[in-house]
Amino acid sequence: MSAYPMRKVSVVYLFALALHVSAKNAYKVIPIITGVQLKDNLNYLNSSAQTYNASEHKIDFSINLKTPLVNPWLNLITWVDVASGALKAPLQNKSINFCKFLRNPSMHRLGQIILREVKRSGNAPTKCPFPAKLYQFRSLSTGELRLPLFLPENEFVIDIVVGVSNNIVYNSRWHGMLRRVQCTSNRRC
Repeated sequence: MSAYPMRKVSVVYLFALALHVSAKNAYKVIPIITGVQLKDNLNYLNSSAQTYNASEHKIDFSINLKTPLVNPWLNLITWVDVASGALKAPLQNKSINFCKFLRNPSMHRLGQIILREVKRSGNAPTKCPFPAKLYQFRSLSTGELRLPLFLPENEFVIDIVVGVSNNIVYNSRWHGMLRRVQCTSNRRC
């Protein structure tokens, strides 16, 4: 009878040990932003973005919203492997109602990943309509984004377009590269 509890403890111990060893050698995929192009509709907002050097994996971003945005929509277009200089078919191209997305971020996985870090770094809007004010995101860490491991190390472009009815309010193109980095004690996976 006493062999059974010992066996149970041994299996739990081995499982915990295996998790520790696998976590020690774990990797994650992070985006590194290398450039940003912004096009604002000045009737609605002004925006700015500043990238840090590639080793810091951080950006500063701000939007000065001049007028409230009522029922905005969001379009995210993602291209991977653009090193040849020619954009290929997008990996993802999805338009969503921004208000519905804020109520249920899980409806768009990439958007949810970005929104989680944006909220951590500044005063992101949480409901609609978006009030007219300054939204600032300082030291937004792209190294903390948890991207799917199946994404290859490559260059990427993400277009983020926000609009209200038929007006494009904000249009941006984010250039960067995906890198696989090893997890460490101070870099969570």
